[in-house]
Amino acid sequence: MAAKQKDSRHARALQPIRGSRLTDFLTAAPVREGAGTRFDYRLKENQLIATVHSGDQEIILPLEWAFGSGAFAYTAVGRAGNTWFEHRISWYTAPARASLTPGHPLTIASARSALGLMQSANDIYRCFHCHATGVERTADGADLTRIKPGIHCERCHGPGREHMKAPGAGNILNPGRLPARASVQICGECHRTPKPGDEHPMPELEDPMSIRFQPVGLMASRCFIASRKLSCLTCHDAHENAHRNDPAWYTARCLQCHQARSPTGSACKRTARENCLPCHMQRATPAPYLSFTDHRIRIY
Repeated sequence: MAAKQKDSRHARALQPIRGSRLTDFLTAAPVREGAGTRFDYRLKENQLIATVHSGDQEIILPLEWAFGSGAFAYTAVGRAGNTWFEHRISWYTAPARASLTPGHPLTIASARSALGLMQSANDIYRCFHCHATGVERTADGADLTRIKPGIHCERCHGPGREHMKAPGAGNILNPGRLPARASVQICGECHRTPKPGDEHPMPELEDPMSIRFQPVGLMASRCFIASRKLSCLTCHDAHENAHRNDPAWYTARCLQCHQARSPTGSACKRTARENCLPCHMQRATPAPYLSFTDHRIRIY
């Protein structure tokens, strides 16, 4: 499992900015916004120095980390004094271009605000904790002393050293042995679950961006609610990449529960074992350059 996982997108969820592909992309040419703001990037030691020109204002600050595996995008994070910020500019893989980071305002008030959104101590801890291993919470946010960039064994399963000392002490978590809901909630620590008391039967209508967070839609699905056994692990192995562009893989998972026969008069293609996704799990684009599979399984 460990050998398989080390080559996965999970393992590449966070990288130091130096040596990341994001650095290559951003240093190739300045990035310009329509209102005239310009972003220039250069390497200095282990940091990517961002210079923002907005009107007659200029600000220079370092970017230290590249968040994202590059499956969809890369986003830089840096520090202004002791405060972490998410950079306004991200690199999107499919169109091979730089553009606005999701959730950032369309207009800016100053060169300082053009750098990005300042993060609270809790938010920056969650960012690093979900993209890396060995991150500890502090009053200021995140202690990165023992950080191992990317998601590795101990991030999801617990401390291996303690397990070696006492193998039967129950200090290793195996989500595959948990009930379906508990298993989904483990994945949802990072991939998000509905806020307690705020579960919506059609979350993609309440918030189109919720499609980014697969457990939110899955937990609203009749398949999940009625079966009580459907979880993320039914279709995905957390140690390897999702089988994107392989509808046969997911159709086989559907047919484990839904027999390959169609009700009388139904147009369902189960009999022919054809692709289930176009009718039951369509792809959506809630933001420019970002497309996700809608996990609220249903008949469209």
